[in-house]
Amino acid sequence: MKTWRAKKQEIHDKLGAERSEVLEITAQLINLIHRRRIELGLTQEQLAEKIIKRGGSMRQEHIARIETGAGVPRIDTLVAIAIATRS
Repeated sequence: MKTWRAKKQEIHDKLGAERSEVLEITAQLINLIHRRRIELGLTQEQLAEKIIKRGGSMRQEHIARIETGAGVPRIDTLVAIAIATRS
């Protein structure tokens, strides 16, 4: 099994410096989203409901895809999540 460092280097070699940096920053944002949701004691469904109450459009499945890295959120999605997770 590869170490995380070895896997990062493999990704860097495969994608190049700029694309691998974008991927790493995206992963960090996704981690922050997940941690903040947990800090607030929210389920994915509850977070989606908060976003909808603020006029956004979100489903639990979308949050799950973001948190697992299966989907990369658009900037407007990140903004909606950020607003919904402010205290």
